[in-house]
Amino acid sequence: MISKQLKSLIKVNMLLLNPQVTDRFRKKGFTGESLTKRLFRQSAISTLLFVLLYGFLMAAMDFSKMPGMFTFYVALFILLSFSQSISGIYNVFFAGKDLPNYLPLPFKQRDIFLSKIAVLSLNIVPFTLPMLLVFFATAWRSGMMIVLAVVWSIIGYLVVISAIYLICTFLVFGLVKTKLFKKHQNLVMSSLMTISMVIAIGGIMIMNMNSDTGSGTDRTPINFLMPLYAVFNKPFSMESLLTWVVLIGAIIILVLILQKFVLPQLGEQLTSVNSSLTSFSRQRKHSKRFSLDQSLDAYNRQLLTEPNLILQVVINSVMVPLIFIISFAFADLSMNFDLKWIGVFFVSGMFLSILTTNQSSLISNLISLDRSNFEFVYSLPISMKKYLNRKFKLGYLFQVIVNLIILIIMALLIKLSWKMVVAMIIGMLLGTYLVCLHFFRRDFRLRSTNWTNITELFNRGGGNIAMMLSMTLNILVSILVIGIYSAGIFYLSSIFSWIVNGVVAAVIIIGGFVYYQNYRQTFWNQLL
Repeated sequence: MISKQLKSLIKVNMLLLNPQVTDRFRKKGFTGESLTKRLFRQSAISTLLFVLLYGFLMAAMDFSKMPGMFTFYVALFILLSFSQSISGIYNVFFAGKDLPNYLPLPFKQRDIFLSKIAVLSLNIVPFTLPMLLVFFATAWRSGMMIVLAVVWSIIGYLVVISAIYLICTFLVFGLVKTKLFKKHQNLVMSSLMTISMVIAIGGIMIMNMNSDTGSGTDRTPINFLMPLYAVFNKPFSMESLLTWVVLIGAIIILVLILQKFVLPQLGEQLTSVNSSLTSFSRQRKHSKRFSLDQSLDAYNRQLLTEPNLILQVVINSVMVPLIFIISFAFADLSMNFDLKWIGVFFVSGMFLSILTTNQSSLISNLISLDRSNFEFVYSLPISMKKYLNRKFKLGYLFQVIVNLIILIIMALLIKLSWKMVVAMIIGMLLGTYLVCLHFFRRDFRLRSTNWTNITELFNRGGGNIAMMLSMTLNILVSILVIGIYSAGIFYLSSIFSWIVNGVVAAVIIIGGFVYYQNYRQTFWNQLL
């Protein structure tokens, strides 16, 4: 049974997960138990929408006859959840500023730990739900009754995710105890998260390069995941039974080790690490500047020294879309494209910027990084328009660099000609500018000055579920638009192809100008 203390802690953490949503419901009259239920209900509805959308996308795949696709998708989401779990555990336990407030209270160490893990799960579930759908689709297509397939897949999903959580917990908490961590905390955590990110992205690339799809629609199976495939394809076989025994046995052993070596010292570890990180975050470098613009730029760059901020931005806003793009849109485009295709790749560059710029990007959180300094700057005799303009330029430049790196990596992987790469870069520059306008104004509208960890900023709006829904819809729209555009260029004659390119160019120019003017009138011109 769940203790009352644990329930209370989960409710408190749920309220802190997305302060803006919590405040919005409070203004509508929801308080206490009704507020908590409303938050859980919204999370459940968003999760259901995401499941239905992904279920629709995977409905055409018969995983019961495609062990290669099963193991590929499972490996994909295991790698993704592994990386997200490490960054999430660090954010929730060690980068937050709320723990010192209730660590002295008479709460059990176990309840504090479980409540944080429960909130962490709500953040990571959107990245791993497709794995649950793969489990269900495989079990159901293998002949299992739909109700039993649902139960079977949920149990399997919880077992796999629990194992990932426990392994990541030991990695993070184990490092905290080392002498190296005590001397170089941020360096060690940055290294760990960087390694996990590189493993995730590198693993996906290796799986794509080593996959042989020439013999059919399936891929080359990943051997070490085949026992897990047997759990859902042949659920009552001896191989399936042995896999269950190994997985559950490993989880039991890990839980026992957790109870003995992690939980007893949880409060001491969290207090020491949080206090050290807080003192570090207060350090500021001062240098002599000779103009207002230089001073503002120096201050904005100083905000980026928030411990592990840049790495968190890269992991949450870059790695996820990059993995999805590499995994679901991997193709060999080494053929020589005529210049008439330049418009298609220009539009592709614009869509790339939309996929890689989201609520977790730096541009989407740069204003809120000011914390209480924003009100202080607002009170100074400084033009707020000029102040935010300097911020926007920094965020835009950072996002352009990130998108450029992703684009070059993709171009090398799919062997794209340099002419089409240039077209994509130009499209990326325009698309990044327009989408940065949207997220910069969003940050101003949803700005937070009392956030406790970076995850709270990333969760503003609809949280990770909304981000994944938006990303999935953007991918579908991108595929549809680029597919129709490509078909028109491919089947039409050269003259008509250039007419189509001209029409598309006119639409982009007019649409981009209207879009910019709207933001100029409704945002920039409203600032003094």
